[in-house]
Amino acid sequence: MWEAVQKVDTLRYVTRGVLGFRLLDPIPARLSPGDVVRMRLLFLHFVPAWKHEIRIVHVDERERRIETAERGGAIRTWNHVITVEPAPAGTRYTDALEIDAGNMTPLVEGYAKVFYRYRQRRWRRLAKSLT
Repeated sequence: MWEAVQKVDTLRYVTRGVLGFRLLDPIPARLSPGDVVRMRLLFLHFVPAWKHEIRIVHVDERERRIETAERGGAIRTWNHVITVEPAPAGTRYTDALEIDAGNMTPLVEGYAKVFYRYRQRRWRRLAKSLT
């Protein structure tokens, strides 16, 4: 699962159905610190939204942890930490977010809760195919 977390195709898979994106610049197949991913977000894959930027801040192979700093549209800060660790039932995948969208922060946080629940379901489906 750790390898899958670092791939843009995995991001496409876990967001499919709710959020699509069109890349604005070429990016490597596997993300590394210092990489910047610029994209146009597409709600439901066809409703254009804002340009969004994901900056890969840190990748820790030993700890299996990725930190990103993201922004776009009304979102000033969307710091995202992904952790993959062994668990009794297999693997635990964890998302942690820090969000600042000014006056819109409560709305964006509400969206994030729904969106990440959806992503978790997609991750569980993907995990079954990785074993």
